[in-house]
Amino acid sequence: MKNFYDVRTYVFISVVSATVWITISILSKKRIKREQNKKDQITIPLIVITGCDTGLGYSVVTRYLNNRNSNENRNTNRIYNWFKCKKLIVPPKIAIVAFCLNSNGSGAKRLHQLSVNNNEIQLFIKQLDLTNTDSIKNGVDFISDLLQRNVDENGYYKYELHALVNNAARMVMAEYEWQTFQMIQQQFNINVLGPIMLTAQLLPKFRKDKSRVINIISHCAYLPLPGVSIYGATKAAIRAWTVGSRVELEHHGIRLITFSPGSFYLYSSIMSGHQRLIDFKQMHESMDSEQLAYYGTYFDAYQNYLSTIDPYIQPPEITIPSNHLVYSEMDHALWSAQPKVEYKVPEPWRYKAYFIMAWILSAFHLYHIRDKVVRRFVATPQFKNYDTN
Repeated sequence: MKNFYDVRTYVFISVVSATVWITISILSKKRIKREQNKKDQITIPLIVITGCDTGLGYSVVTRYLNNRNSNENRNTNRIYNWFKCKKLIVPPKIAIVAFCLNSNGSGAKRLHQLSVNNNEIQLFIKQLDLTNTDSIKNGVDFISDLLQRNVDENGYYKYELHALVNNAARMVMAEYEWQTFQMIQQQFNINVLGPIMLTAQLLPKFRKDKSRVINIISHCAYLPLPGVSIYGATKAAIRAWTVGSRVELEHHGIRLITFSPGSFYLYSSIMSGHQRLIDFKQMHESMDSEQLAYYGTYFDAYQNYLSTIDPYIQPPEITIPSNHLVYSEMDHALWSAQPKVEYKVPEPWRYKAYFIMAWILSAFHLYHIRDKVVRRFVATPQFKNYDTN
């Protein structure tokens, strides 16, 4: 009888132990799964911006590094779009890949200094030359390596490719005939072919993370202007590519957006006097004797006119003013759950007036008058056929 009770006790203890072990095992697996799901859900959005040496790219990155969002909106991490009365939720942590043509330049160094003590923004500064296929591949490989890291240095967060901002640009302000083939090719490589190649190589990542691509264009894409006809052609091309590809890619969860940032040329190196002097020297050297004789003083007058802008161009470390509408529009393009397909930051009234006049005259096929209006808007020196004989 005693043996019977001993066996029953042993069986009872075994069943209880097994039950407890199975329960603990199940609960442990559920806990691990919940933690894993939590890790999977908490990601850091990764934003890639090209052309961060100066201008728009530099200003946007600087704004985030200065914690403007947190300071202006307390601890809500919300930005208000007053036109639609909607709140845009900005994640508490953001990662930015700032591509610079010169990763050791003054702009890159200033961005690095701002990022040192910033715990909310993880900044990666890398070199990117959009005219070089190897450089583009290296940039894509760097982004891919970041995305393949399952966790960050704290073992918790991972990156998700949220947006690519194709911002880098090159502009030669000179008449089309003067520009060398190298200048024309460089503008198309940087403004059109480079962004298309960079975007194409990232498409598998975009499909996976349902990302958005923001292509920076210009008012020149809508109203071509003399003196920047090549630059306008590149911006019209990137706009056409964006509009057409948007229809192709929207079914894959990828949003393609055009962004016309308005006027801030005094805060951008795109009008750099130093580069312009180099360009005009090369153009002059490439002209034949007939061109030199034909354009002569007009070429010099054109160059001298553009040099009058130089004293007003801000130093590279100065960002676009904080009250510029480009920031609120960029915030909406980056963070809205339903971004617009096209953003146009309002131009100064002078731009608007001439644009409307040119559009109306074109609608009535009064192109001769329209061209005179456009020439007056650009306000560059008028050509005169100086007789050198």
